[in-house]
Amino acid sequence: MTEKVIEFVKDRLGNTYRFRHTMAVAEEAKHIASFMNVDEERIYVAALMHDTARGLTPEDMYSEARKYKIQISPLDEKRPILLHGLVAANWLIDRLNVVDWEIYEAICLHTTGAPNMGKMAAALFMADKLAITEGSHVDKDLLNARKILPDDIDKVFLWCFTYSFKYLMDNNQELHPVSIDAWNYYCKKENLEVLFGKK
Repeated sequence: MTEKVIEFVKDRLGNTYRFRHTMAVAEEAKHIASFMNVDEERIYVAALMHDTARGLTPEDMYSEARKYKIQISPLDEKRPILLHGLVAANWLIDRLNVVDWEIYEAICLHTTGAPNMGKMAAALFMADKLAITEGSHVDKDLLNARKILPDDIDKVFLWCFTYSFKYLMDNNQELHPVSIDAWNYYCKKENLEVLFGKK
């Protein structure tokens, strides 16, 4: 399974920054999976696929979303890039014949997160924010977050939301309603404890 996914990713992304980011996220996802009791091979596949649709034009993104009957929200209309995880998850099934609902959920939610997400989805969500890609800006907050894994993984998970929110607010962009719902859900300690098994 992994080999055909890698070939698909290479074909979609080529020798680009996005491909280097994808491989960095895949390695980071395996690392996080190792202490979250998540299958490392399957999350590797999810991470490989997560950004394969990111290069689509807005028109093609809408076309693929309609093809797979993906609901397009008013925010998606303004920022079609938000649909890329949902499209990529459907490509995994449609083009590569890989049907695994934990992988599917992880790819779908890697950008926004969601309330009550599965462990694999949470691990990929974090990996996408924590991975260091050659040539990217690395700030001290990111390095500090990486340092406290795995002991304070719950804090790192919440930090990933605030990191995303800060970027969006600094660029005067709307926060995704699903991300806000996820933030409010995981601010409750008991929900974090369920996700990370700290009860």
